[in-house]
Amino acid sequence: MKIPKSTVSGWVRDIQLTAKQKEHIRQKILDSGALGRPLALKANYEKIERWKEKIRSEVKHFAKLAVKNREIGRLICGLLYLCEGAKYPSTKCLVLGNSNPEIIRCFVNLLRTSFDINENKLRCRIMYRCDQNLTELNKYWSDVTGIPLANFYKSKPDGRTKGKPTLRKDYKGICAIHYLSTDLQFRLQAIGETVIKKWWS
Repeated sequence: MKIPKSTVSGWVRDIQLTAKQKEHIRQKILDSGALGRPLALKANYEKIERWKEKIRSEVKHFAKLAVKNREIGRLICGLLYLCEGAKYPSTKCLVLGNSNPEIIRCFVNLLRTSFDINENKLRCRIMYRCDQNLTELNKYWSDVTGIPLANFYKSKPDGRTKGKPTLRKDYKGICAIHYLSTDLQFRLQAIGETVIKKWWS
């Protein structure tokens, strides 16, 4: 037997619930929400992962451009340097620092493949915290960059971090890539500036 909702509403409209009954209903609502929440979170996570994978698939061809074309590699290098590197004339050699090993490896490999560099002019300096081990950090960044330990500068920890433990366990300090050439430094800077000015004007 189907009874219209309006009729049922009229029947129960004047019923007064006890505090215990109200709490029971409230708990039922909370329990049903708690059951559905993990499923909703899982569905949303899977949706986001599919969206990310779709975009990654659409742009993956960019990875090969710098390998196939040295000019593209130089362009990427120049833009990276304009964002992260020390600028001429404040500094008169190439210096680019970052804590992300993927960015550092990308930059060094682009230098090697896009420019005719002298490996002996490549240097590293690690900026690190007081509770970190410089020997271990140098070894880590040497593996990342392919730059021999003999080409690493001596450095001291940041005194401001004394007594303050490093919270990020994967933090390996900042690796600053040095290349002893004002010409290459300014060339990279000029590439980045040229691109920016083109789209600014």
